[in-house]
Parts: sequence; C-alpha cells; structure tokens
Amino acid sequence: MKIIKVETLRSPCRNYCWILITTDSELVGLGETYHRADPAEVIIHEFARSYLLGSNPEDREKIWDQMYRRASYHGMMGAEMRAISGIDMALWDLMGKALERPLYRILGGKTRERVPVYFSGIYDQIEMNSEAVQDWSRQCVDAGWTACKTARFFRNLDSGGAEGYLSVANVEEGARRFEWVREAVGDTLEVGLDLHCRFDVPAAVRIGEAVKPYNPYFIEEPIQPHNVSALREVRERTGVPIAAGERIFTRWGFQQILEQRAADILNPDLAWTGGITEMKKIADYAQTHYIPMAPHNYGPLNCIALTHFMAVIPNTRHLEFTAYHYPTWNTYIDEPIEVTEGHLPLRERPGLGCELSAAMLELPRVVIEAE
Repeated sequence: MKIIKVETLRSPCRNYCWILITTDSELVGLGETYHRADPAEVIIHEFARSYLLGSNPEDREKIWDQMYRRASYHGMMGAEMRAISGIDMALWDLMGKALERPLYRILGGKTRERVPVYFSGIYDQIEMNSEAVQDWSRQCVDAGWTACKTARFFRNLDSGGAEGYLSVANVEEGARRFEWVREAVGDTLEVGLDLHCRFDVPAAVRIGEAVKPYNPYFIEEPIQPHNVSALREVRERTGVPIAAGERIFTRWGFQQILEQRAADILNPDLAWTGGITEMKKIADYAQTHYIPMAPHNYGPLNCIALTHFMAVIPNTRHLEFTAYHYPTWNTYIDEPIEVTEGHLPLRERPGLGCELSAAMLELPRVVIEAE
C-alpha cells in the first residue's frame, strides 16, 4: 500500500483544515487540525512532497519522526506540529480502514464502553448573575452533566490595566460566582476554571486560594506553562488541582511537567501536540506518574479521534466537549456526534468511523499527487 495523493480542504469558517490521504488501494484517510490553518496547510503539502507520496502509510512512526526532525529546523511548536498532528490522524484512519476495524480496536481495545465528557463553556451563553447561573446549573445537572468548565468567573473583571493582575475585590467577585453554583447544586457538578494563561503567580495564587473552599475540579492554565517551576509553585501554594497541556507539544514538552509534579491533570490537544501517535506516548508517560488525561478538544474529527483514544487509555478522566459548537460540527460530517448523559458512544465503523459530509466534500481542494 502506497500513498499516491494528499489533499487539503478548509471548512466554511476557514478555521479547520482537513487532510485526505489517498492510497493506491483507493482507501482515503481523513485527518484534521485547526487554528492558524493557513500556515499549517502550507506545511502539510511540504511534508506531503517530502515524506508522504510514495510511502507506506503503515510506517507511521517513521513518517512521524521524519516530519518532526524536519520541523526542528524551524521550531517544534505551532503550525509545524499542527500539520504533523493532522497527517498522523489521517494515517491512523487509513490503518483502521485497511484492517476494517474501528480505531479504538487497533489502538489497543477499549477500557470502557463510553467516554465521559465535561461541558466546556457551560456558562458562556447566559447572564452572569446568581439567578441565571443557578438555574442553568440545575438544568445541566438534571440533563445528566456531572462535570464542566468555565472561563466566565474571572473574565471581564477590571484589572486596573495591569497585565496578569486582579484586585482582591475582583477575585472575591469571581469566587462569589463559584459560590452560586455550589449553593444551587452542591458538589454534584465538578467545576473546572479555565484562566487561559492570563495571570502571574501572585494573582493565580490569590484566585486559587479564593476558590479552594468551593472544591474546584481543577484550575486550567493559571499562568503560561513554559516555566514549570512557577506552575508547580502555584499548585503547591494553592493546594488546588492544576490542569496543563493545551499549549504544550509532544512528550518532551510534558517531561518536566510530569517529573516536577507541576500538574494534576494533563489536557493536550491531539490535533496540536503530535496526533494520535504522540498522544498515546504522552498518556503512557502520564500513567507512570499516576496522572489522568482530560484532553482539549475543539473540532469534529478531533472529537471523534479523541473518543476512540479515551476509550483505550486507562488514565482517562474526562474529554472536553464544547456543547455549543457540536451542532455546527455535525454539518461537517456524515454521522452526527451525540452526547447522552455526559458521555460519548464509541463508533464501530472502520477507522475514525466518519467521513466529511457531502457538502464539505464539494469545497475547493489543494491537491498534491505522485508523478
């Protein structure tokens, strides 16, 4: 089996780049990456010419290593890793189709029958007042949600123009919003806080101490993740679980996070950090440190690939699920994503278990073919 063609398509919103890899046996593997899709698409075609056309798609480790070594000349994060990740997803989809097995089977078989997800952005579309937050929290619990994440509690609070800073009054206001949830539903809903790397260490510690009485599921990315000692300091001083990894790439990026015990939960993004091949290595490494995985998730194919992946690994915690986005995602694919009582089912079709919808397949393509 040899690769004879690589194509890319862009979603109507232009944010998603889809990769189609065709073999001489007429199988087509499907992959995805997103955010900054323009440079990623260029790099995908550069890699296609150098490492994909004429290669056996079963040689995933070889292809991954060749692409990564090439990327090291220009930087090992950003568009290069997004390109590698999308290509790798397509190669795994190809393998599942060639073997006529769903992806979770060829990754090692399932450790669970369905995958738990958390409602990401749970309070994004409501008013930020006690009545609205409490009413919506009750509705979500009644609908079967057991975990969620929000960035709203500490967003749009006046920092006085100081980058990374929040006043005592602002921190108290953010913590009060958390208190509304606990008053409404008690501890029946796990609530994670996403701080989007916005704060410095003193502010992050102040926030962590303020919300600790309300038992946060985690605080995600309280500071930029690149200074691991600083991240560990926030974790140790607050005593609150820390989630990190969305902006970290490859197993090497997670090495110090794990070895210095700087995070309690890892949330890498499969479509950014190196694809399925690399995610499995990160998860295995995390398991040796007894650290669970709760991956970042922001795309339809990524969501489906991660559902397979999270069904396989033993150290699954939750998969992020942006519930407000998936109705749009479902217009992009031929079989909809459906969540039931806070869980995603496994797909049994070969490979990822989905294809792009007929409407998406009509979009313009960039094509690289073997001569």
